[in-house]
Amino acid sequence: MEPDLMTGTMFEHADEAAFVMDPEHDRILAANDAGCRLLGYSRTELIGMSIERIHPAELAELSELLRRVLRHGRASTITLTCRTKLGTFLPTEISLHALEVEGRTRILGLVQDRSEHRDPRGR
Repeated sequence: MEPDLMTGTMFEHADEAAFVMDPEHDRILAANDAGCRLLGYSRTELIGMSIERIHPAELAELSELLRRVLRHGRASTITLTCRTKLGTFLPTEISLHALEVEGRTRILGLVQDRSEHRDPRGR
């Protein structure tokens, strides 16, 4: 993890689940408390985890979303799910923003649970 990356800031205590990712090395670099709660992992478990591990069934969609954010500086989707520590797939709304941190591209991901928007009949 990069030294003091977003630690102790509004990021850490925001109500919305937030993650900082390294797209080049496919790694999560930081997660706030809300992000840990959303996915059911401790911060220690999430730091260094592969981004693909959270989206194992949607690698093509994930790759396209990352290409869009790197090309345009931001992108969002409501089609991806996040796999929680318990193995369940959580429907989400994801907004990604490209940032330059110390000369390196990082992605800030803001994630909202969309479970209440799912059709009760499973559609």
